Amino acid sequence: MPGAVVLGMHRSGTSAVTRILNLMGADVGPEADLITEYDNPAGHWESKTLTACNDRILDAFGRSWDFPPRLRAGWEYSSRATGLLPELTEAFRSVFRGDLWVWKDPRTCLTFPLWRRVLGSEARVVLVFREPAAVVASVARRDGIPRPYSTGLWHRYVRASLEAARGMPTVCVHFEDLVARPDVVTEALAADLRALGVALPGTPQNAVTSLRRDLVHDAPPGALLRATTSSLVAALRRLPPSTASFDPPPGREPPWVAPLLGAYRGPWVVRSRLGHPLRPRGEPLGTRPEGP
Repeated sequence: MPGAVVLGMHRSGTSAVTRILNLMGADVGPEADLITEYDNPAGHWESKTLTACNDRILDAFGRSWDFPPRLRAGWEYSSRATGLLPELTEAFRSVFRGDLWVWKDPRTCLTFPLWRRVLGSEARVVLVFREPAAVVASVARRDGIPRPYSTGLWHRYVRASLEAARGMPTVCVHFEDLVARPDVVTEALAADLRALGVALPGTPQNAVTSLRRDLVHDAPPGALLRATTSSLVAALRRLPPSTASFDPPPGREPPWVAPLLGAYRGPWVVRSRLGHPLRPRGEPLGTRPEGP
């Protein structure tokens, strides 16, 4: 039976959606393998093993979650990426040994093209979107990342997730809708996944009790943020709730994003959540290649 890959930018509500699917019967992996961190009291519901794999992929291309690569089309078939396949396949099988699973790690927005080679036809995608102002504010609180840079990260992750889901059976969830109407949205999510071949045995009514509204903080968008994100936000709102073959909305990453994300890596995060160094402090940028 297929499982679900939850894709969404950091701080977008992917943890809440993953936990809801978990409570409806989808396996999140062994409890001892789950990440527990101070920055999400309700739980991340992420596998340490698979997060380390994603860090490994990004590091292979000289980058990290907060310093993301802009990979060329087809990068997942490069020799560098192909060489990681045995490790990724073994890791995934060690975490998910059953038939009904849900996997979430925001890094997968960037790395999913390679994971598609591992998962084949056994994956369904759940795209989770949240208003960028709330995402940017949350990333700034957690990591101290300047808001212009966080806005660039939001664009990179969202655009990457949309392209990564191309042609896949996909369900779209807007976090604000989930918070406002949890019963309705959760029932629709379960029904849409069932129609795509992922039949969750649990009841939506019990699952929504996990939603911690006290941990949800909205943020009003400033004029600059609104101007730089409004067109993509509008495109996301026009996406169908569910489709057997996802077709990303037209449009490209704004031209200012790549120079911003490639020009400066600040002192905010130099280690992954697991504590593994990703890049020595002060190492010049551009010393390792991005593409295949």
